[in-house]
Amino acid sequence: MSARFANSSRNRVIFVILSHPDAESALAKVNLIVLYRPFHNADPPKLHQLWHMCALGPNAAEGFSCDVFELFACSQPYWDPQGLILAVDEESDRLAGYVHAGFAPNAAESGLDYSKGTICGLMVHPDFRRRGIGRELVGKAEDYLRSCGAKSVVAGGGLERNAFYTGIYGGLDPSGFCTRAAAWPQFFAACGYSPADEILILRRDLIRTKDPVNAKLLRHRRHLNLIITDRPTNESWWWFVRYGHLDSLRFELHEKGTENVVAAGQIIGLDLFIPKWGVRSVGIRQFFVPETQRRHGYAQALLLEICRRLKGESVELVEAHVMPDDQPVLDLLKYGNFDVTDRLLTFRRSL
Repeated sequence: MSARFANSSRNRVIFVILSHPDAESALAKVNLIVLYRPFHNADPPKLHQLWHMCALGPNAAEGFSCDVFELFACSQPYWDPQGLILAVDEESDRLAGYVHAGFAPNAAESGLDYSKGTICGLMVHPDFRRRGIGRELVGKAEDYLRSCGAKSVVAGGGLERNAFYTGIYGGLDPSGFCTRAAAWPQFFAACGYSPADEILILRRDLIRTKDPVNAKLLRHRRHLNLIITDRPTNESWWWFVRYGHLDSLRFELHEKGTENVVAAGQIIGLDLFIPKWGVRSVGIRQFFVPETQRRHGYAQALLLEICRRLKGESVELVEAHVMPDDQPVLDLLKYGNFDVTDRLLTFRRSL
């Protein structure tokens, strides 16, 4: 730990309690000295325990091991221990909270864009809340991002922009903060942030819903072949560092005879959410139809075929994340009997 970090990272938080029968003992409980420091190699078990103590809401996986936490939080090639900042109660050495800062990818998704900072994760232990620790952690994260060249910061990352926790938070993607877990809009407003993107979570229960009936889709089955492969095709570096640890399959509809691809999509396994959700689930993403093949219902045919195949493999829930202004994808999913079940929010601030 650098001298600069050590000398400037202790805060004493004292709350005075008046007219309390046990004022002395109560004051001892809230007399708190907090040390803010970067990640140490011995910290993962504490971070893993804090994750499960914080009640992060329905979109956070639970019941996984510490090794899994390290894999999804600390194993990326751009991992920087200085970007994960812990708040520790000096007297008890208890972990009071932590914040994890990172960066968005560049336009080609071949590396990081250090001008675009993100707050990838933030949590405070229930015993230490309402003492200013969360705001202090956000400030420390901003200092780190600014020192690396960031000009702005987005808390929550956004759709496919969060550098960490893919596979254990958010479901398909850690696209933002879940408002059912905490009052994030009020908190980040107090930290000087403005609302940014809203990401819709759409889900389909494969057991309780039926496919729509469409004669055109039945005709498509006669002249199309479905090809399924577990080999990623033309994926970016950003895809591999985020989804590479998870099971994935690519589905393609090919024209019989020509073998031209008329529609493609990808599914990502969400097995780490089984203990929390109680069902086998997958995420669906990257729907693509070549421009010359659009308006023929090929995307609808592919979506329904994917759902049919997944149901046959005992998958019960399918999830997708969509921006509210992506009307074509929203229309496609609503046709496939997907419903909006939740929203993830992000917040922006200029540095």
